[in-house]
Order: sequence, then structure tokens, then C-alpha cells
Amino acid sequence: MQLFIKWMIGLSLLFGLSALGNWIVATLEWKVPGNVVGMMLLLILLMTKIIRFEWIEDSAGFLTKHLAFFFIPIAVGLMSYSNLLKAEGIPLFLALMISLSVGLIVTAIISGRRGEAS
Repeated sequence: MQLFIKWMIGLSLLFGLSALGNWIVATLEWKVPGNVVGMMLLLILLMTKIIRFEWIEDSAGFLTKHLAFFFIPIAVGLMSYSNLLKAEGIPLFLALMISLSVGLIVTAIISGRRGEAS
């Protein structure tokens, strides 16, 4: 029972921060996805230890473990945009590859710095 309560608290924190991020974006009319703002809030709260990693560890692990289920609606949606993908597929692919490369490089740099600090 205690594990279930911990899991629900973690899930509530994650979804609450996502909703807060969406609310901030809608209120301030930012051109950024609300879930990105929510993740930045989560990062700040974890770094300042306002939220402890242990509080969200189990819930985040569960969501990550079942991440593939979240891509089913995206795959179905892509099927309805086949004409767009045919017309603009190469620029979209290049943008994805560039953003993937930047993300991997930044992650590698940050991981390297963290390893040096330990």
C-alpha cells in the first residue's frame, strides 16, 4: 500500500508539473511546448532539492518502461499526413537528424562533466 501511495504521489507530481507547464505557456503565450516548460520546472526543482528524486523515481521508471505505448497515437497520426511527408520528408528528416545530433552531443558533454566532478 505504501509503495502505491509513493507511486501515485510521483505520478501526480509529474503530471502536475506538465499541467503547470501547459498553463504557463497558455498564459504567457509562449511559442514553446508546455511539456518542455514542465520538464524544465522539474529539472529546477530536482536541482534545488525541492523535489527529491526518490519521490518520482518509481513513477518515472514506469512511464519510461511503457514509453512505446505513447507513440501509438503519433504513428496513427503520421498515416493521415502521408502527403505532407512525401512533399516535405527530406527537410523534416534533416531537421530530426540535426536535432538528434545536437541532443546527443550536449548529453555527452554534460555526462562527461558530471563524470569529472565525481
